[in-house]
Amino acid sequence: MKLYRYYLFLIFFSLIFSSSMLKSIVFPGWGEISEYKDLYKDNNIESISYIKERSKYIMFQESALWIGLYIFNDLNKTYKNDYQILGTINAGVSWAGKNDLYAANVGNFNNMQEYNDYKFLTGQYDDVYQNQDYNWDWQNNNNNRLNYDRTRNKSEKYDKYKSYIVAGLIINRVISSFDVLNIMKKHGKVISFDYEEDLTNFKLNLNYHF
Repeated sequence: MKLYRYYLFLIFFSLIFSSSMLKSIVFPGWGEISEYKDLYKDNNIESISYIKERSKYIMFQESALWIGLYIFNDLNKTYKNDYQILGTINAGVSWAGKNDLYAANVGNFNNMQEYNDYKFLTGQYDDVYQNQDYNWDWQNNNNNRLNYDRTRNKSEKYDKYKSYIVAGLIINRVISSFDVLNIMKKHGKVISFDYEEDLTNFKLNLNYHF
């Protein structure tokens, strides 16, 4: 919910200050459209049509990434719910306060005692579960345990895909921001000069536009 509000704030901030670079960070492709509109009145349409095409491509890519993020997030949650149900029904797992490492251990060992014995044998004493709330027991039913572990692995796989897509969303914003900067440079909007003079003084102003 906080992320949603933060995103709305960025959109509002972009509209107020009309920064093409900021618009590209909020939604890649939006900054290009803003530049196209600014250049439309003073340029031949054919000379700036490439901006519109770039904007469409970047916006399509952004939309595809968001759709992918939604799908993989939903699959991750679905498989996580499924493997937790399997663990609770077939091995008596209590999931309150448990992390992903615990979930992996449940899938790799028949019961908590077997897991603890392995940790004692290998000298990993700090990893031993001492609280009975962490207890589980597949009762030597490998089919149930392996079915649980396959489902858990699917959940983990889709969680990794989510991370890749988030990275893609960040990269898309970097690409769009640099694209806007390149458009501004190409059309002389990054740096401009103006001067002031009177009988005794001459003042040159160098302006950067972002």
